[in-house]
Amino acid sequence: MDATNNSEDIYETPYAEIDSFFDSAPPLRDGTNIRSKLKDFIEMHSSSSVSGSGGVNRVVCVTSGGTTVPLERRCVRYIDNFSSGYRGAASTEYFLKAGYSVIFLYRRGTCQPFCRSLPDDPLLECFEFTDESNIQVHQSHFEAVKRALTGHDAAVAGGFLLKLPFTTIFEYLQILQLIAISMRSLGPSAMFYLAAAASDFYVPWKSMVIFNLLKLFAQFLCHSGCFWR
Repeated sequence: MDATNNSEDIYETPYAEIDSFFDSAPPLRDGTNIRSKLKDFIEMHSSSSVSGSGGVNRVVCVTSGGTTVPLERRCVRYIDNFSSGYRGAASTEYFLKAGYSVIFLYRRGTCQPFCRSLPDDPLLECFEFTDESNIQVHQSHFEAVKRALTGHDAAVAGGFLLKLPFTTIFEYLQILQLIAISMRSLGPSAMFYLAAAASDFYVPWKSMVIFNLLKLFAQFLCHSGCFWR
């Protein structure tokens, strides 16, 4: 047995699997805009224009929430890795307090930085009508809303927080790859804190059916004039 060849196979296999995944993935939606945001964010921190310290700022990518695995291209069914995103959101706040700038890669609809003290449905629970045309923050939630808005606005307006959403395992890994490529220029000032509940499997995009078969059958019945009660 050739030990050299076996050693090469060990290192080649993961790269082949990685290439296979990205080759099988659908085009990333809004990829151009994501690249532009990352470019601007990294350039800003490479030049240290935010802190004015004269050195490269520390940047951490925090991932948060769970990914879905689509089972069809026009997705109705999927397998979900549930995660509230609480840990990623909390960690982002602590990184910001520690002086890091954060790229927050999060699942749509999960917990957001500075919002952990808000109720589950903040839009409906935190606000109330004062009259027919005016709304105000409910007094019982005023301090929590104030802290959330103050912290979030300061981080975003100051250029310390960039938020990028994902839903599927394809989006998650495609965006994570873009982030990794963008952060290479930061060298040892770059860090990854992967708190997302990422799926450990996927269905290749080319192997998926385009439509749900039950949906197609229902459409066929409708078009053929066959209805049931």
